[in-house]
Amino acid sequence: MDTAYAPTTQEKETENYEFFNGFGAFACEGREYEILLEGNNRPPAPWINVVSNKNFGFQISESGAGFTWSINSRENKLTPWSNDPVSDRASEAIYILDEISGEVMTPMSLGRSDRGTYRVRHGFGYSRFLHEEALINQELTVFTPLDESLKLWSLTLTNRSDKVKYLSLTYYVEWVLGTQGEQTNPYILTSYNNEHECLYSKNIYTMNFQNTYSYLFSSETIIGYTGDRKEFLGQKGSVREPRGAEVKLSCNTGVCYDPCGAIQVSVAIQPQESKTVLFGLGQSTSLEEIYKIRNKYRETAASEKELERVRTYWDGLLGTVKVKTKDRAVDILVNGWLLYQTVSCRIQARAGFYQCGGAYGYRDQLQDTLSLLFADSSILRRQILIACSRQFEEGDVQHWWHPPMGIGVRTRITDDLLWLPYCTAAYIRSTGDTTILKEQVPYIKGPLLKEGEHDMMFTPEISQSFESVYEHCKKAIGRTNFGEHGLPLMGGGDWNDGMNEVGIEGKGESVWLAWFFYTVLGDFIPLCSQENDEAYGRELEQKREGLLQSIEEHTWDGEWYLRAFYDDGSKLGSKENDECRIDSISQSWSVISKGAKEERAKTAMQSAWRYLLREEEAISLLLTPPFNKTSKNPGYIKNYIPGMRENGGQYTHAAVWLAIATSMLHDYHMAQTLFTILNPIHVTQTRKDVLRYEKEPYVMTADISLSPPYTGRGGWSWYTGSAGWMYQGLLCWFLGIRKEVNELVIDPATPASFGDFSIEYKYGRSIYEIRVESRSKGTLTTEAITVDDKLIKGNRVLLVDDGEKHLVIV
Repeated sequence: MDTAYAPTTQEKETENYEFFNGFGAFACEGREYEILLEGNNRPPAPWINVVSNKNFGFQISESGAGFTWSINSRENKLTPWSNDPVSDRASEAIYILDEISGEVMTPMSLGRSDRGTYRVRHGFGYSRFLHEEALINQELTVFTPLDESLKLWSLTLTNRSDKVKYLSLTYYVEWVLGTQGEQTNPYILTSYNNEHECLYSKNIYTMNFQNTYSYLFSSETIIGYTGDRKEFLGQKGSVREPRGAEVKLSCNTGVCYDPCGAIQVSVAIQPQESKTVLFGLGQSTSLEEIYKIRNKYRETAASEKELERVRTYWDGLLGTVKVKTKDRAVDILVNGWLLYQTVSCRIQARAGFYQCGGAYGYRDQLQDTLSLLFADSSILRRQILIACSRQFEEGDVQHWWHPPMGIGVRTRITDDLLWLPYCTAAYIRSTGDTTILKEQVPYIKGPLLKEGEHDMMFTPEISQSFESVYEHCKKAIGRTNFGEHGLPLMGGGDWNDGMNEVGIEGKGESVWLAWFFYTVLGDFIPLCSQENDEAYGRELEQKREGLLQSIEEHTWDGEWYLRAFYDDGSKLGSKENDECRIDSISQSWSVISKGAKEERAKTAMQSAWRYLLREEEAISLLLTPPFNKTSKNPGYIKNYIPGMRENGGQYTHAAVWLAIATSMLHDYHMAQTLFTILNPIHVTQTRKDVLRYEKEPYVMTADISLSPPYTGRGGWSWYTGSAGWMYQGLLCWFLGIRKEVNELVIDPATPASFGDFSIEYKYGRSIYEIRVESRSKGTLTTEAITVDDKLIKGNRVLLVDDGEKHLVIV
């Protein structure tokens, strides 16, 4: 039995926690997530933050482990990436030596459980570590400035004792300077510049990032340093208790060491005094720039100013739209974490704990940037231009490629290129900016795939041939070919790469791709008349009508739509199949495309609800039953354990599409159920929930397993396109706010039980407050609204950038 006791300071501080689950909780009105490390109480997997700007970044877990990169998170790691969730070993750390007692402390736990409580706060653009030991209060903030290729560690120490504290601080990093340490280690040269007090390291044998210097510095005078990892770690060789943190470093640098970088400074702190010390890790091709940065951060105030800029940037981007509903878990995701995950991890870092990508995926980042139409549409515009520049002269595209080199793969995957016209049309529909269609972008060129060759990796040349974005889109549309049922050929896989053998011989057809292509054509036709290309528009119109006829004639299976036809003409996703009888995305896109007849669309969605939704487990499956024994070979999807990832687990990206489709059908109850089970905050409410789900409660995971004993376990987190789609789903379809040029369309799909809610939207200098009221009275259609007390028929609000506040009541 628990005995009553007085609350500690820490417990008082946790009173305004939200959704505390035994391991962590939201703080600062949902803008930070605090993880509490006490003894062996730590999350069941590393809970990380991904912090980045456009060219540089790092990820950091609650233990302080993680890695740093510059330009490309896979090809140019500065320090090692580890995706070992058990040891979560750190490759960068700060140590504090009390010179009188000889005790060594660390401001982050590094996985140790015997040093009292550590509080870790992940925020937008920074992480903070709070710890007190030996009467020294330690607060460490780690962040990346907005426009510098730099990671700053700002450590504030407060002496809580009545004696002067003499401390020696050591900052340590393990170098990679490339893709993998095993390959780069022998070629890393370290050196030290006395005048500027910088420790440098350089990979003297690299193809892609020549003439770059990685460097360490501090705001204090450096008294010792080393480039020799063996010297720093000592005989026992552990990052948790390195010998180098206890002694003065030898000032050895050069080649032929197992390379590291370590610098030491010493400080004296008076009783009750606070002192801030900065450490920096950066990379540059210019020594001049390094000296400039080094001088700038001699003053700790410079780092405070940069951190303030970071906060202002994220507040501005994430604060464009603010929602307030009775479901706090929806508010926290929509008002910050979903877009932060999309921009910081998906668009800028392109890496997470479980996958270190570095590359752009053709379709991936196009879909991610769609979610930024409200917050910053220029990010989508830029991605469309990047996508055009990765299209071959023949019209197909690189499935993925590595910046800045451009090396990537040419494949037979069929949906990639269609996201270009889809996103271009979405961009113009939302912004009205048709100038993008006239932008001239060059193609790339390279060897064609030979017969029987499924993919090829190479660095293409930039073509001499330039065309407008409009022509690039036309070329993408023209690449789609049809099979004997009049449906698009599946090629080497459609959206589901794992179905790479279904149509590999060039005969198999994709039903999902048919719905998607139907959508793309419908979205693109209005742009043809805009470009005075009416004849082409009419051609697409005919293609679209023929396609819909083929879909309805050949793909209805009685209660739902098929998923595909194999090369031999047999069906996939049919009641005739033992495995993969029904697939989620053919059903959801029959609705999203607005193509299916109402009766069929409803029946298909009810079948999806009946067979794919597991409410008890809070899982929305991609397909069922999973592939296992079937004699047919759909592709590498069959290599996954049944019920894992794409093979019959929840593939969150597709599950969000299903939730969007239910909102579009105005099946309000089902929409709310689906969005609720997809919300990681709802899935991690208790300690038991967290132990089952494992992953971070504040970001989306790519997949959730159905396969026992892992039922309900989240797959890889952070690096998933489901974050951007979840944002679009919740804001644009469930809460029902969409922007079309200079109008807001208001069309909520929330059930009566969801209650009233409000949305604040910053449009230029104006603020629009939209209140959706009286939902609880059961009238769920929007026929009239009032704008600033004027009654308006319909559900559209004309947006005016006049610096005023406008009130819209629905």
